[in-house]
Amino acid sequence: MAAKNEDMASSEGAILYILTRFPVTTETFILNELREMRRQGIKYHLFAFRLDREMAAEPPYNEVIAREIPRPYTSLVSSVNARVWAKRYRAAYGLLRTRACRRLHHFFQAVYLADWVKRHNIRHIHAHYAYHSTSAARVAASLAGIGYSFTAHANDIYKSCWQMREKIEDAVFCATCTGYNAGYLREHYAQSCPDRVIKVYHGIDLRQFKCRPRSGALPGQAPFRILSIGRLREKKGLTFLIEACALLKDRGLPIKATIVGEGPDRKVLETLIANKGLSSIVRLTGSIPHMQVRGLLEDADVFVLPCIIASDGSRDGIPNVILEAMAMRLPVVSTTVSAIPEAVEHGSTGLLVPPGDTPALAEAISRLAGAPDERVRMGDAGRRKVARDFDLTINTGLLVSLFRDVMENRSPGHGGGP
Repeated sequence: MAAKNEDMASSEGAILYILTRFPVTTETFILNELREMRRQGIKYHLFAFRLDREMAAEPPYNEVIAREIPRPYTSLVSSVNARVWAKRYRAAYGLLRTRACRRLHHFFQAVYLADWVKRHNIRHIHAHYAYHSTSAARVAASLAGIGYSFTAHANDIYKSCWQMREKIEDAVFCATCTGYNAGYLREHYAQSCPDRVIKVYHGIDLRQFKCRPRSGALPGQAPFRILSIGRLREKKGLTFLIEACALLKDRGLPIKATIVGEGPDRKVLETLIANKGLSSIVRLTGSIPHMQVRGLLEDADVFVLPCIIASDGSRDGIPNVILEAMAMRLPVVSTTVSAIPEAVEHGSTGLLVPPGDTPALAEAISRLAGAPDERVRMGDAGRRKVARDFDLTINTGLLVSLFRDVMENRSPGHGGGP
C-alpha cells in the first residue's frame, strides 16, 4: 500500500478522474485501467459521486484511493460554492443557465470539484460515462480553466445522451470503447469535430486469465456446460438463452446452463425457467466474486450471451465478459448487435446469430456441442484475438499517450483508429 500512497501523494501534474459510482463489480475494466495507468506513470485522483466505502476497502479495489464527492447541500459544498460564485459569477451563471448539469445538485458538486482542482494544481479532468460525471467534468474544467475528456460506453450513448453534442465539442477528446460507438458518435453528435472521437478498446490483462489449452472431449456422459454472465436485464437477451435451452432439452441434448448476475429481470427469468421445466438444467447464481467467475469460465464448454437492442434502445458495446471468456479459451456464441462482431468473429472465435432468434441460437450451441475440435480451435483463436486487439497494456497506453499530449499542451494524437 505504501507504493500506492507515494504515487498519489503529489497532485502536481495529476489528472482528476470522476466516476458516477465506485466500485462497481461489473466495471472491472475501469479498475484495470486505473491500475495500469498508474503502472505507466500517470498520477491521478479518483472521485465518485457514490462511494461504497466497505467494498472499496476490499481487494482488489483497495489498490486505488477513491474519494466520495461531498453531498451537495453540506456546509462544505455550500461554502465552496459561495466562494467560487463570488469570484466567477458570470462564468458560473452562464453554465448554470445552459443546464450544463441536468440536475442542480450535481452542478453544486461540480463547482466544489472546480475549487478542488484549482487548489491541488490538477492539469486535466477525465470522466467515465457521459452521464452526470461528464457534466460535472465539463463544468469543473470550465471554471478551473483546464481541459477535460471523457469515455463513453453504451447506455450513455444510445439511451441517456444529455447534451452529448456539447460535451464532445467542449472536450479535448471523447474516447469510446468500440469502433461501432465511434462511428455512431461521429455521425450523430460530432459532425463538426469527428477527429475528437477516438476508439480505445477496454483492455484485458491476460496475466489474470491464465488458462491451460483445452481438450474438446467431454468426460463420459457429462452434460454440455453453458455459461452466461451479465446483469439480468432485457438487453442481455437471457430469455432467448433460456428458450434455446428448452429447445435443446427437447432434442435430447444433455446440457447444464449457469447464468451469473443479478438485476431487475430476475423474477421474469425465474418464472420462465419454471414454466419451461428447466429448474434442474438452468441455474441462476446471482452475483458472485470475480475470482469465482474465473473458475466457472475454466469449467465451461461454451460462453453464450445473446445480446439484443432493448425496447428502450439500450444495448451493449462489447461486454467485457465476452473478452474474458475468449481470454480463457472459451468459444463464444453471441449476436450481431452493436460492436460484438469486433470481438467475436463468426466461424473463427465463435458463432454469431441474429438477435432474438431462438432457433438460430439453439442451433449454434448444438453445433459446438457436437464439434469438440472446433471448440478448441475457436477458443485458441479467441485468446489470440484478445492478445492482439484487447491487451490491457497496449490499450491503456493509447489513453496514457492522449493524457500526456494534453499535459504537455500538444494536440491529442489519434492512435485509437476508426
